[in-house]
Amino acid sequence: MERLDLDLSRPPPLPGTVEECHRVIEALWRALGEFQQIQARVEELEEQLALGSDNSSQPPSQDSTKKRAERKGKRPTGRKKGAQVGHPRHERALVPAEAVDEVRHYFPHGRCECGGSVAVRGFRPHQVFDLPEIRYRVVEHRVYEGRCGWCGQKHQGRLPDEVPRGQMGPGLVAWIGLMTGRYHLSLREVEALLEEQWGLRFSLGAISQSQIPLQAWLGPVYNQIGEAVRKALIAHADETRHYRGRSIYWLWALTTDQMAYFLTHYSRGKGAAGELLGDFQGILVTDRHGAYNDHPQDSHQYCWAHLIRNLERIAGRKGQAGEDGERLLRAARLTVHCGKLWQQSHYPSDRYRRRLERLKALFRRELEQAAQRHGDNKTGRSCRKLLDDFPRFWTFPDHPGVPMTNNTAERALRPYVIWRKTSFFSQSHRGDCFRPMILSLVETCKRLKIGVYQTLRTICAQGMAEGEVTFRLPLPEPQPLPVASP
Repeated sequence: MERLDLDLSRPPPLPGTVEECHRVIEALWRALGEFQQIQARVEELEEQLALGSDNSSQPPSQDSTKKRAERKGKRPTGRKKGAQVGHPRHERALVPAEAVDEVRHYFPHGRCECGGSVAVRGFRPHQVFDLPEIRYRVVEHRVYEGRCGWCGQKHQGRLPDEVPRGQMGPGLVAWIGLMTGRYHLSLREVEALLEEQWGLRFSLGAISQSQIPLQAWLGPVYNQIGEAVRKALIAHADETRHYRGRSIYWLWALTTDQMAYFLTHYSRGKGAAGELLGDFQGILVTDRHGAYNDHPQDSHQYCWAHLIRNLERIAGRKGQAGEDGERLLRAARLTVHCGKLWQQSHYPSDRYRRRLERLKALFRRELEQAAQRHGDNKTGRSCRKLLDDFPRFWTFPDHPGVPMTNNTAERALRPYVIWRKTSFFSQSHRGDCFRPMILSLVETCKRLKIGVYQTLRTICAQGMAEGEVTFRLPLPEPQPLPVASP
């Protein structure tokens, strides 16, 4: 750009000719264009600095200190911490008498101070819970051999099928799987805990090798969960990063309220989503990731929580874009509030349904006006993309029972995200296969309120004794969706 050398201490001299006037005007227009580019870049950088978990897909753990303070800031209530006066009491229920391990009796003195005899009429139970001193159990299996007294042929006994061929029994293998898959301990921590709690010493290699047969035994139950999830009427899908060393893979999740199925894949595209969904024909709830868009539009529900975060980002912009974002954000929040009230009424209310139809028309009108007003800039492109996705946000009124958010899938992925932060990820293909299997079992057992350890122990015992696992989880049959009143 041509620079103008002006002395700001005094007014600049007027150009003497028409050519000089044109030169000055052109230079000013170029300067104005560059200034607008710089201003747009500054606004873009300010927007990036303002990004957080409330207006983007960034997880809360990556929020800045300022963002965390703003998120946690609450108005003080003036009450002290802890239980409040008048709150309902929560007391531990007494264990039945037949389940008590030991009973100790404490009687009063037989004679009162006044000289009378004391008659026992009842007792007040006081139960104390404690952990026993634990020690590992060793069973020595002696396999004898002998020779025939006539021909000298050698004969040898054999171990029964139910006896493990290795040094780890089903309880120990199940415990190691529980510590890694449920409580996210590293192999070194499992090694230390084995010695600290049980007095057992196994090498890291032996602990790692114990997961090889466990992975094979988990296969039938893992496949059962996958088949059942794909037959569900409503399912939630989501994905997060999975690392193998320095390579980026992806962990996919397909979940319901009772089941969770995980899958690792090298891709985050439509091929991986298709492998996850398989022959799923129900209603799918997801975020706005385009890999799921091969699913039919009329049975695909986008997450409104993700939409609100996207609109928060637009509302944080300056000028007209921010004002349009505020109106869109207000309409989205009203829709979520009305949708929740409609769901809480168990869908017979025509009043909430009519209100949802009005909010739908309002939201579309605001999007169309914002898209037209902002043209081809960032806000305009965002609004046009929302208009393209518009039908996928409004599946829930046509299919009552469909949630408006994808929280079910996000809650299923959260334990893995924590595990990922506290471990060295996966180092092999075997680890890539083991993690989704153990996560599927753990999360499904948690949702079914079934003990994870006892389930693992049953699977390991069958695998060691029979070589084939016939155990199956009591998964629920698909239930019909609620029907709205006409």
